[in-house]
Amino acid sequence: MKAEARRYFWWPSIDKEIEDLSRQCQSCTQNDKQPIKVPSKQWNVPDKPWQRIHIDFMGKFMGSYFLIVVDAHSKWLEVFMMNDISTTSTIKILTSLFARYGLCEEIVSDNGTQFTSEEFVRFCVRNGIKHIRTTPAHPQSNGQAERYVKTVKTALRKGLYRGGNLSDILLKFLFCYRTTPHSTTNASPAELFLKRQLRTVLDLLRPNATGASHVTRTRYQVNFDRHTKERQFHQNDKVIVRDFRHNPNKIEWTPGVLISRQGSRIWNVQVENNVWRRHENQIKIRHWSFDQPVILTNQTETSTPTSDNQNHSLSSSPQKESQVIRQSSRPRSINLCRTRPFNHNLRPFGMYRITVVLHRAINDRIRSDTEISDHFTAVSNRLRQGK
Repeated sequence: MKAEARRYFWWPSIDKEIEDLSRQCQSCTQNDKQPIKVPSKQWNVPDKPWQRIHIDFMGKFMGSYFLIVVDAHSKWLEVFMMNDISTTSTIKILTSLFARYGLCEEIVSDNGTQFTSEEFVRFCVRNGIKHIRTTPAHPQSNGQAERYVKTVKTALRKGLYRGGNLSDILLKFLFCYRTTPHSTTNASPAELFLKRQLRTVLDLLRPNATGASHVTRTRYQVNFDRHTKERQFHQNDKVIVRDFRHNPNKIEWTPGVLISRQGSRIWNVQVENNVWRRHENQIKIRHWSFDQPVILTNQTETSTPTSDNQNHSLSSSPQKESQVIRQSSRPRSINLCRTRPFNHNLRPFGMYRITVVLHRAINDRIRSDTEISDHFTAVSNRLRQGK
């Protein structure tokens, strides 16, 4: 139009006036080409999974309808085969999803009749869900779901190339998709949605973490058991157990009796009128008891009788010459300096020879302190003489 006018006329701003005249023409404006697209405005990425979901229908494809549900955070994909796409069927599927993953905060959909009905509006209000609908005939506004419609359709066509069941192919596709890292997030949808990686057949190529842990635990147990010894405890065994009543940092033992086992290494112990719980590392077998019978041993009396009656009782019978040693089999401490001064001539022989003398005295069953001291002196004299 402008070129045709310039062939016959010209005046300043002729092109601008011709363009203004064309814009004011209703027929020209309505039949003009599409306007230039505005810059894209992307959806905000939610902070957590299942906060905003995008839904859309696909089909009819291979005789069935498909409801596509995509999580905006993790790209987790859910696909449901449907025979009808009514509002009631759509609400039923969404209810099953919310039963597994919880209620979402926002739902983005197009303006299909399933999503614009009063029943769907009441469903969203009842569950506190914000329903966002895109502009009509502008599928780019819900591009998250629209892109997955194309992805699912392509995957099903490839799976059906060699035949097979449609539902089985759909399940295999969903499993592979959820375990594959996404190009946008660099992580698989399962890792972002379920916070764990799903186990696949390819995981058999990796070493088993449980097996490696078992090897480590076995090696630790072997190293630890080198310095241990298995001890056998039975019910009603007489033992001594650690006593923490006075000072927990001080090692003290209290006699008791095992009542019952609790677990593999813990016992209930009867201590006086109380029941204690102790580990086997806090228990020792007790070889002495307060309720053992009196032990009698024959021994020559070294003390002088104080009366005629005592003298008569000592000489009357060999059994009466026996004396009560102890009721317990615990070793008795010996005080050599209680009856007479210590022989300082024994110093040059050192502690080793003194210990030998003490062991010989005990092994010879010498009971009184006087006899021990005499025996000690005799042995030391033999040691000096070289005998």
